Amino acid sequence: MSTRSKARTLLLDTAITVIAEQGLRGLTHRAVQEAAGLKNGSVTYHFKSWDLLVLAVIDRMIEIDAQRAAPATHELLRVMAAPDAQPDYDHLAALLAAWWTESRQLLLARFELELAGARDPRIREAMARCGAEFRRLAELITLSAGSADAAFDAEVLIRLIDGLMLDFVTRPPQDPAVLAAGLRRAVESVRLAGKSAI
Repeated sequence: MSTRSKARTLLLDTAITVIAEQGLRGLTHRAVQEAAGLKNGSVTYHFKSWDLLVLAVIDRMIEIDAQRAAPATHELLRVMAAPDAQPDYDHLAALLAAWWTESRQLLLARFELELAGARDPRIREAMARCGAEFRRLAELITLSAGSADAAFDAEVLIRLIDGLMLDFVTRPPQDPAVLAAGLRRAVESVRLAGKSAI
């Protein structure tokens, strides 16, 4: 990775932290470069405007979350591909907890941007890209469960898991049993829908 790419990545990762800690109102070129410990003008060199910075942050969030989510999403896909098997919900919940704990700052920034997207169509469109990969994965999961309407059931599953995620990152510490029970109910509702469609 070139020095320029490293500096850009550092600025984006720092911007995610700034959003998580201060909200979008705190996201300024100056705040990011000071938090990153870089010289004046560093952010403007890479991102000429606030809008370009925000859109680049969203792309960086997609990149990071895809890597961190992989263990949990792959395990969920594996479990759903064997509809007669009994999932180990404690193990699945532990994978989610590990992902959400590591990504707490990123997820707080994500929720901040989701709220901003309710008012700003540019952010809303960019955040739709942020969730697109998870929607594809959720649809594979619901297809594996035998869903007759995988897109609809995927949307339901995502909203249920998003609720668990929001609770996890905004109200720590979490009882692992609550997360495991919530995950069980979310997944079993999809599996039940798949069985009733057969």
